Amino acid sequence: MDRLPDEVILDILSYLGVRDIVRFQSLSSRYLTLARDNTLWKLECFNHSRAEALRRRQQLLNVQDSRLAELRNAVTALPGADLTAWDVAQLRGSIQPRASRDPESQARTQRSRALANWEPAYPSEKLDYYEEYIHQHAPIQVGWLDLPKAQTLNKEELREATGVGTLTDRDGGHVTHVVAPLDDGSICIWDLSPRSTTQAGGRGQIVAQSHSGLLTGQTAETTADSHILMTETGAVECVSVDSTSSKGYFAVQNRLHEVDLNTLQVTSSKQYPFPITALSEAKAQTPVTVGTNWTIHLHDPRDSALSATDGTTKGELIGGSVYSHATLAQPGPLSILHDSGLGADDSSIWVAGRFTSMLNYDRRFFPRLRGTIHSGARIASLSSLPFPLAPQYLDLVRHPEAAASALLEARSRPGTTILAAAEYKGKGSLELHGLPRVQPYQNRQTASASKLLSVAPHGGRVVFSDGDGNLKWVERDGFSHVRTFNINDASVSGQQDASPYGIWSSTASEMPGQGDIVQKIIPTHPVSTSSMGSSQSLGRADIHQSNLLLWTGDGRLGILGFGHSNPLGEDDPADAVDVQARSAEQSAKEDAERQYGMAMRRALERSADEVRFVKGLGMF
Repeated sequence: MDRLPDEVILDILSYLGVRDIVRFQSLSSRYLTLARDNTLWKLECFNHSRAEALRRRQQLLNVQDSRLAELRNAVTALPGADLTAWDVAQLRGSIQPRASRDPESQARTQRSRALANWEPAYPSEKLDYYEEYIHQHAPIQVGWLDLPKAQTLNKEELREATGVGTLTDRDGGHVTHVVAPLDDGSICIWDLSPRSTTQAGGRGQIVAQSHSGLLTGQTAETTADSHILMTETGAVECVSVDSTSSKGYFAVQNRLHEVDLNTLQVTSSKQYPFPITALSEAKAQTPVTVGTNWTIHLHDPRDSALSATDGTTKGELIGGSVYSHATLAQPGPLSILHDSGLGADDSSIWVAGRFTSMLNYDRRFFPRLRGTIHSGARIASLSSLPFPLAPQYLDLVRHPEAAASALLEARSRPGTTILAAAEYKGKGSLELHGLPRVQPYQNRQTASASKLLSVAPHGGRVVFSDGDGNLKWVERDGFSHVRTFNINDASVSGQQDASPYGIWSSTASEMPGQGDIVQKIIPTHPVSTSSMGSSQSLGRADIHQSNLLLWTGDGRLGILGFGHSNPLGEDDPADAVDVQARSAEQSAKEDAERQYGMAMRRALERSADEVRFVKGLGMF
């Protein structure tokens, strides 16, 4: 085997199963490199994809008798038939499958077209398909960051995170620290630096925390007042971090605080006329866009007028004019995106929220509105994919007349895709808007039965969260489903009888995480035009840490990873000793309390069901 060329070994590996290929990696360093071949795992990802499953189904339909094909088409077109997604696509105008005289040749052609149409990587992008396969098929684990305990009589009460931001490395390729304001007005920083074969990594440990009331001006004794101030507005995009200068911008009601993350001290503070509901990302030499209930402002930290921290500024000093701000016709901006996918000189600002259009401003001519994109949905979150959106008429599977060269040319053009998580008539809407202006794609049928809350690109897929606590991954076409995970499964795993019945099945349950949702998703390895996997940046191919940072509605912070181990790292031996040293009496007490709580929950649910049943009989 050692004398065989690499090409021959790769050809042998192509006949093996996934488990055998994984075992083959442990033989030697050479076989490790060969068993991680990107082309090999690209084909494995495609063979297990929904696109290939649909192609195989169509191939089976093509080789059947033409009379059976006509009968099948007639039955499929009957009213009230249980149509699949493929059937719907066929009935929308695609050519119906027919019997083929040369099924083998047609199968090869269809497979090559399906592979070219499915491939998530763009010509200028490098994806690690071994990591892609892991993300699609490996078990999902969630590691929760430790939150500081509240200074109260109840020693088990934990603080809540009221927002989240991240510090990245110099290249912006990986998240190194998590920054979050807490409900007592303090700021906490966790170390999330990646681990390698020589470094253990941050493992989510707390490295710094400011004093209580830093952002609210309250004392440590009045944490209840700080809690009200930190949670009253309920803004999700209330934290923005500039990794270059290590500065953080925190919105608390109508005040914007600039904090030096090295010293955790407020360096400036500015007051706005209305409560702040959204902040854009912070980058060096670029003003932060601040959205309030009724206005849009540009906050430039280089402005000397911001040196005063008393918050008594009488005018809005933005762009040289005290009145330079945009006024909104409808209230409620929820997300602001700085688009940089169309070139280094691009100065676009996209604002979305409770109104049904995305507003486009040009920073150079602010506050003049440059244009709008009508969506019809109320958008809760915006994100961007630094690649163009291919038009739907170039779909090589649903449009047999489309040419593969035309699709490749469209994917090679400069452009960007805006991802939007929205709500349309009570259902979730996942929207993809291509820039320059390409006909958008709106998935309002299969995205979710509830409102979408957050969206982000994750490797070669798109991940979004909904109001039911689900995290869903789809292909970059916005439609092809990859996998689904409910955040509550990570919280109540191992618990029995966690079914939501009765009027008590809400977040008021004493079960941790019952009914929780994911408000914000942040990839720890952001997608860029030259991204490869995070394993390459660490210099070892066996390290994959392209995980997701989650901020939930209950104020918890977690890291979602893939595999059987904790995404925050293995437990420390000292911690394992402490766990084993817990007394049997304490464990029995906790188990008894949990069993009693579950029994009371079931009793209350049955009582509520009986009340509704009797009420339906007209007894009340």
